[in-house]
Amino acid sequence: MDESHPSDGRRLNRREVLGLGALALAGAACGGSTSSGGTASALSVSSGAKIEGTLQIYNWSQYIDPNNEKAFGSKYGVTVKETNYGSNEELFTKLTATKGQKLYDIIVPDADHVRIEKSLGLLAKLDHSLIPNLKNLAPHWTELVYDPGNVYSVMKDVGITAIGYDPKIVKTDLASWKDFFDYLPHKDPGVKVNFIESPAEVIGVALNSFGYSMNSEDDSELNQAEQLLLKVRPYVNRINTDEVDPFSKGDVNLGIIYSGDGLRAKAARKGDFTVVAPEGKSEIWIDNWAISAYAPDPVAAHAWINYILEPAVNAKEMEYHQYEVGTPASYPMVGSLAQNPLVVFPQRILDDYEILQTTPDGLNKRVAIWNKFTSA
Repeated sequence: MDESHPSDGRRLNRREVLGLGALALAGAACGGSTSSGGTASALSVSSGAKIEGTLQIYNWSQYIDPNNEKAFGSKYGVTVKETNYGSNEELFTKLTATKGQKLYDIIVPDADHVRIEKSLGLLAKLDHSLIPNLKNLAPHWTELVYDPGNVYSVMKDVGITAIGYDPKIVKTDLASWKDFFDYLPHKDPGVKVNFIESPAEVIGVALNSFGYSMNSEDDSELNQAEQLLLKVRPYVNRINTDEVDPFSKGDVNLGIIYSGDGLRAKAARKGDFTVVAPEGKSEIWIDNWAISAYAPDPVAAHAWINYILEPAVNAKEMEYHQYEVGTPASYPMVGSLAQNPLVVFPQRILDDYEILQTTPDGLNKRVAIWNKFTSA
């Protein structure tokens, strides 16, 4: 496992792969089993249950402070083993392909995949008696629409889809997605534009620019988003999953970017970079700690989640990946980072921003739009 600090971004990307695999995923989510998991009963362990000697983590690359893994292992006498994936779709595919096999304990799906995977019996119900530190979560992170009451998941961290630009080259203040898309055909000389390689999110912010929901399935609204994307396509220089390096090096100077990646680009440029939480609607995404329904080490998995929810431990996570971690008692320990409204979000973001939710019909429509956009 690479134990370097993720200076090149929180991970390689957090794109939704809207191809045939994702369509199969959505179809399975609507038509699959609704059981609670093949070995869910085995996870109803008492608080006195003995912790196992191993913890298997399946996670995005460079997304846990390796010092926390070492400290957890030392505290509980557990050998922590981590393997990595590059997208939520890859995680989903691996979980379905290995269903019934005792391979993974801790996994880290996003909000939409918690919703999908719990419906297919891929996630274990959490034993709250083994996670007393749930009390440390802020209340608004305990009643999330995709898993109210933390039945299957616990918020790991949260970010937003934002606008990033070099203010020395982009001479116009961009405060909203409407401003962003209006500017592109009239951009200043030398402005190079990057879009994230994430169909659901790019189409989502195009919908947001009209004031529509990013999850809209209305044909008229989606047609407006499609026409807008085709209009600006000649002004988009790159569609790329690596958002930090191009901005840090000045290869691109305007684009759609995730908040934490934008803050790292800003740090790399010593502050000479603007990251905007758009006015109105945008995406708020949440990654989650969850336990595989077939976890070989369920007690160790619960112990891990409980350990991370210790404020001092979660403060180290927050410093490592630069995202809010949901435990307010951690914030005084990270200093000015917790005062940044792009890290700990103001109420208007919690109220106005949306969590991505996919359906088979919505995915089909977005695939068609994305293919037209990328081939134009």
